[in-house]
Amino acid sequence: MFIISVACFLLLVSDATEVLYVNTTVGESPVLPCILMLPATTDLKLLRFYWQDDRAYVLYSFNKGKEMHEHVHELYRDRIAAFPQDITEGNISVKLENTTLEDNQRVFQAFGAVFDSRGRNRFEFEFRQICQMTLHVAVPYKNISLNVNKETMTAVCTTQRGFPKPLVKWRLHSQHLLDLQDVNTTALQDPHDHLYTLTSTIVIPGGPDPSVTCLVHNPTLNVTLIAMLNNGEAETSRPSLAGALMVAAAAVLIY
Repeated sequence: MFIISVACFLLLVSDATEVLYVNTTVGESPVLPCILMLPATTDLKLLRFYWQDDRAYVLYSFNKGKEMHEHVHELYRDRIAAFPQDITEGNISVKLENTTLEDNQRVFQAFGAVFDSRGRNRFEFEFRQICQMTLHVAVPYKNISLNVNKETMTAVCTTQRGFPKPLVKWRLHSQHLLDLQDVNTTALQDPHDHLYTLTSTIVIPGGPDPSVTCLVHNPTLNVTLIAMLNNGEAETSRPSLAGALMVAAAAVLIY
């Protein structure tokens, strides 16, 4: 599953900084987008820009027409690619290869400057921050199961091996949203790979043929897994009422 979403908030002033939130999945290669407003005839030899993270580790450095590989921190070597054919148009975006959960919630910043074209070793405009963004890395939850015990009238919803910690909701009779105080949910995180396993349990009110729905939502990927039991019969998963959520298959076990 490959999902990348970008939320952009641009202040409409001449030297504004773009603030972005970039969402992606582990192993993908998201683009960190950034546009520098250049004078129409800017020579690349007059341009200087670089990217760094919130630890001041340099991801990418470009100075007077050349990539400065020696300035790149070892954590980002062979993981960053720019778009050299587009730099003359002010596209100073970079692509981060092979993301991991270690990259999650990292803040990346791009700084740029243009030298004076008249030959003096001065800046047309001084170094300033051009773009800033936070990267959110996720692992999709692929499966969901709903186990119903008619003797104890309990339902247990489980999903595993995903990131970040999911959000869970229960619905009764398709519409009524169960109060969180009536839900017992446990999310355990593996200390090694940081992935979560979620178990959520409710006591089902009503008669012998319950109608319950378990919804498990990945907030980074905006994906919801749905498992349903309608009048005692398992049903195929379907999109939630929000309509914008992606849905994966579910398993229902009744005993």
